[in-house]
Amino acid sequence: MSEWYEELDYDENPFKIEGRTFGFDNLIKELDYAIQAGNMVLVHGEEGTGKTKLLKEVIRKYGGFRKVAYVDCKKLDNPNIELLLQKRNGLFGRLFSVKPKNMIVLLDDIDHLSEKNCERIKYFFDQNYIRSVIFSTKQDQLNFTEGVKQRISKTISMKPLSDYEAVQLVREKVGDLLSDYLVKEIYILSNRNLKLFLKNCEKVAAVALKKKEISKDELQSIVGDSK
Repeated sequence: MSEWYEELDYDENPFKIEGRTFGFDNLIKELDYAIQAGNMVLVHGEEGTGKTKLLKEVIRKYGGFRKVAYVDCKKLDNPNIELLLQKRNGLFGRLFSVKPKNMIVLLDDIDHLSEKNCERIKYFFDQNYIRSVIFSTKQDQLNFTEGVKQRISKTISMKPLSDYEAVQLVREKVGDLLSDYLVKEIYILSNRNLKLFLKNCEKVAAVALKKKEISKDELQSIVGDSK
């Protein structure tokens, strides 16, 4: 059975392909500047505002140099920074406790950091093993020690995309398959959560290929309970 997007001559689901970061251009520049300057940054925002997407841009730019250590903290609570750095040097690093220099450490979706790990981060940062640390969290502050707080040079607050940016994002993925009105309604029904929005756009796009007009009631039925 063919997938809906194959009718549009796509080999892959366009809503699952990483594309442009609408609304993030200035934030990407700020992060890039902080990394180049060797600073720590706190990125905070509600679920679905694009924090992980922002970090992926850092990986895209710097990951090819094997200088980026990304940790999904939802899967690894309170990560041991020392072990993380040793693993970046493979078996040799683990056997001889060798750590790479000038690493960019991305701690995504972190909600807790022990005092011991704060001190580890501070130490490896001061010794130039770590060049920059980016903390991503839903909170506007974490339980950082004073030493780490003093080294955080910038706090970035993530905000939802504007309606216009949401429309442009969908235009890039599926052209004019979904009308501006439809896209804006999907965005509202998705509670302006970027991840949920793309998921719901995919559902509606599959229906829109077979039906030219979708009423508001039908749209609500397709999207369902957006949580």
